[in-house]
Amino acid sequence: MLLSSDPVQKKRTECVQALHQSAAQIVAALSGGGTFFLSDILATPGGSRTLIEASIPYSHESISNYIGRVPEHFCGQRTARMLAMTAFYNARKVLRSERLRQQGYIDIKRASPKKVDISHEVDDISESAIIRSFDFIEPADLGEFDAYKHVIGIACTATLATDRPKAGDHRVHIAIQTLQQTSQFSLKLQKNARSRSEEERLVADMILNAVETTRQDARQCEMMIEESESEGLGRSTLISGLSENYPLRETIPLKLKPEEQVLGRRVVASPLLVDLFFGKISAVLWMNEGVQHLVSIEEEFPSDYPFNTNAEFTQAIFPGAFNPMHQGHLEMLNIAEQYLQEKIVLEISVQNVDKPPFDYIELEQRLSQIDKMKPGQAVWLTQTPLFLDKAALFQGTTFVVGADTLRRLADLRFYQENVHKLHELLRSIAYYNCRFLVFARQSKTGIESMDTLDMPDMLRSLCDDVPASVFTMDISSSDLRRKEI
Repeated sequence: MLLSSDPVQKKRTECVQALHQSAAQIVAALSGGGTFFLSDILATPGGSRTLIEASIPYSHESISNYIGRVPEHFCGQRTARMLAMTAFYNARKVLRSERLRQQGYIDIKRASPKKVDISHEVDDISESAIIRSFDFIEPADLGEFDAYKHVIGIACTATLATDRPKAGDHRVHIAIQTLQQTSQFSLKLQKNARSRSEEERLVADMILNAVETTRQDARQCEMMIEESESEGLGRSTLISGLSENYPLRETIPLKLKPEEQVLGRRVVASPLLVDLFFGKISAVLWMNEGVQHLVSIEEEFPSDYPFNTNAEFTQAIFPGAFNPMHQGHLEMLNIAEQYLQEKIVLEISVQNVDKPPFDYIELEQRLSQIDKMKPGQAVWLTQTPLFLDKAALFQGTTFVVGADTLRRLADLRFYQENVHKLHELLRSIAYYNCRFLVFARQSKTGIESMDTLDMPDMLRSLCDDVPASVFTMDISSSDLRRKEI
C-alpha cells in the first residue's frame, strides 16, 4: 500500500498499520464526534483483525440505552468512561460467544440491547438495589483473561461546531478501558477557530493518540503491577498506579492552539481489583486506604458461625453507590449506629443489574471521597447488585436503606407483576435472617416513610424505621452531580 505524501496522513496510516499488526481488539462507542477514527481504521487494510464493533449512540436516548442509565451530562468525562466500559463489556460478550462456538456450542445468542426507561431517574442511594431483569457474564476463566488483555474499549463524547449558534464550549472527552487500566483525556477547543470537519479530524487524531498511548504504556502498567506485588501489596491494595496528570503522546501532531491543553488521568488496577470487577472474587473489605479482607466467590458469612473474624463488619450494611457521598449519608450513618449499636459498613456493588461495572477511575474517586468525608470508614466492595445476593453474602445483617429503596423493592413491575416472586424474595431474605432499618426520604411528591409506603405485610415485618421526625433524607446525589461542571 502506498503511503500519502502528506506527512501527517503518513503518520496516521503508520499508526493504524501498527495497530492492525498488534494483538489489539477494539470496540468503539463515539458520540458527538470522532467518526473519522473509524474511517482511519477501516480504510487501512487489516481492520477486520482489529475492530470488533463500533457504535455511534448519538441521541440522548441512544446514549442512555447504550450505557443503561441517563447521565447527568451527555458530554462529560464520566459519560465517556461509562461508554468505554460498556464497549469493553460488549467485547467480552462477543469473545465469549466466539469461544463457546469454537467449543461446539451453536445456540449462543448475544443479548439484545435493553430498553432503558428514561422517563424517571433513580437516585444513587438505592441504585445498587434495583430489581430488573438482567444477564450477567459468568466469571472469566484464566484463558479468557489472557484474551481480554488485548481488548480496548474506546469512547468519545464531544460537542463540536454545528450549523446553529452554540452557547457552550467546544470540548471533547475520550476514555480508554482495558482489563488493567482506565484512562481519560479531555480538551476544550478554541471556539470558532476550526471548521466542523477540522474539529472532527482533530478528535479522530486525539483518539488514535489515546489508543497508541495505551498500547505503548501497557508494559508500564504491567511493571506497576509487578512492583506492587513484589512489595507485598498485590492482595492488599486496589490501585497499582494513579496518574493525576497523565500525558497524551502525540504520535500524530494535534497542532493545538496556545491556550488549548489535553488533560489526562489514569488509574491502573491491581490484580485484586481486576478479579473483583470481573467476578473471580465476590467481595473485598476496604478500610484505611487498604484491603482488610477478601471473600472468595464461594464464601459467605453464616450468621451462626462462631469464629467469623469479620463479624463487626457484617452486622449492619449501608448499600448504595455514594456518587457522591454527602452530609445526608453521614447523618444516616451516625443515627443508624445509635439505633443498632453496631458498626455501620458501606457497601458498593461494582456489578450492576442493568449495566456494566463502573470503571477504575470512578472507583478510586468514590473511595477517596468517602475517606475524605469520613476517614477510616469501612466499605465492602461486592459482586452483589441485588438484595437477595447481599442477604446471602451478609447473613444476619441489618440493611440501612431509604424509604424509596423499600418502595422499589416492593414494586411488582420488577417481578413481572407476579406477587409470588416478590414473596419468594422476601422469604429468602427472612431465611438469611436479614432486616431493614428504614429512613424517611423527601421526594418530589412529599415525604416517603414506613407510614406512607404501600408494601406487603411480609416486607413490613422485616423492617424497623427511623421516624421522619428524627431524620429525613432530603439530599439527592443525582442533583449534586448535575451541578458539576
